[in-house]
Amino acid sequence: MLRVGEAPEPAPSAGQVLVQVRAAGVNFADVLARQGLYPEAPRPPYIPGYETAGEVIAVGPGVEGFHAGDRVLAFHLAGGYAERIAVAAEQTLHLPPELSFQSAVVLPLNYGTAFLALHRTGPVEPGMRIFIHAAAGGVGLAAVDLARRAGLEIVGAAGTHYKRERLLAEGVKHVVPSRRVRVDRVARQLFEGKGFDIVLDSVGGPGLRAGLRALRPGGRLVSLGVGALSRRGLLGAILYVLRGPRVSYLDLLQESRSLCGVNLRRLLGDPALVRLVLERLVADAAEGSIRPEPGRVLPLEEAATAHQLLESRANIGKIVLRT
Repeated sequence: MLRVGEAPEPAPSAGQVLVQVRAAGVNFADVLARQGLYPEAPRPPYIPGYETAGEVIAVGPGVEGFHAGDRVLAFHLAGGYAERIAVAAEQTLHLPPELSFQSAVVLPLNYGTAFLALHRTGPVEPGMRIFIHAAAGGVGLAAVDLARRAGLEIVGAAGTHYKRERLLAEGVKHVVPSRRVRVDRVARQLFEGKGFDIVLDSVGGPGLRAGLRALRPGGRLVSLGVGALSRRGLLGAILYVLRGPRVSYLDLLQESRSLCGVNLRRLLGDPALVRLVLERLVADAAEGSIRPEPGRVLPLEEAATAHQLLESRANIGKIVLRT
């Protein structure tokens, strides 16, 4: 259950800053956690939300470099759906004036996940082919933006005509329906079977095997999540995982392909890495070389509506809560 209520006023402890939240990100991981399908989520009741942007209103003992009034972006494991949050200073970075709060909050999970999936799992070179599942979602559009900047040839899958039109407007060269899409068949139809260099899969399940078959030698499939678990319930999710494809390392070795996983929540345990990535993304966004924009902005009181939109796959791009 997700509801709006009152909570004790947070106070910054040693090494923390207190942030007046102006924008908070909503992610599919929040939905899975609420449904009890995300094993790494905190035990309820808790305040969800991995990313916030706003102004510093107080600093705790030992904090240097932050002052009241500073515009900041913060990443954390929980607590974002709130008016105020106390967060470690090492998980907070300054925002340039060129970047709005609502745009900045798109960066940590959406662009951070897409950046790590592209640039930390293998080479990215102009002319490479990439297939992006759920390309009109929050992470999907971030991946499209980064792939376009890197000069990749993009093929994206989306579920509705409206979403596919949006992808075409974003410069995606080939757009296909996502319902029962087989990436290996797409490769045969578009490229005479020559395959993809990168496949980004946020859906999971049986399609992983087709994604691996769609890779050319040296290619990689990067798993970003298991969006197909939503709306299956706990028992259905367990059965779905148990019935999923099994991949042999010998198959990967023989075909010279690789299978990678990117779980940003686990990587949040390395604040130095996340800061390094976010500092680059913030700088790129400030100079205009990437375009992080929310797809929809809702008031904090409508967080349940935001979850419904994500569950029904009705959203395009990132959903942001404003306070």
